[in-house]
Amino acid sequence: MYGLLVEFICPSHGLERYTVKVIKRFNITPHEITPKFRTKPKHELSGIIIGRNVNEKEVRKFFENYLRKKGLWERVLSLKTV
Repeated sequence: MYGLLVEFICPSHGLERYTVKVIKRFNITPHEITPKFRTKPKHELSGIIIGRNVNEKEVRKFFENYLRKKGLWERVLSLKTV
């Protein structure tokens, strides 16, 4: 398990950081990538569940596409692996 550290420009707070966990599972198909959402307090992404044959580059690409769909990619300062 590892994580992706994301730094955003926040209009109200200035700089905002959070980590998205990347969890490797062996009971799903080997090349599957699925998002894991938290339900409280907001419905947000808390982790990414991956199969055993998914590499880090594919996970970063999936997360970048997720941020583009949400309209947050323009505010991202950095995206690092932790």
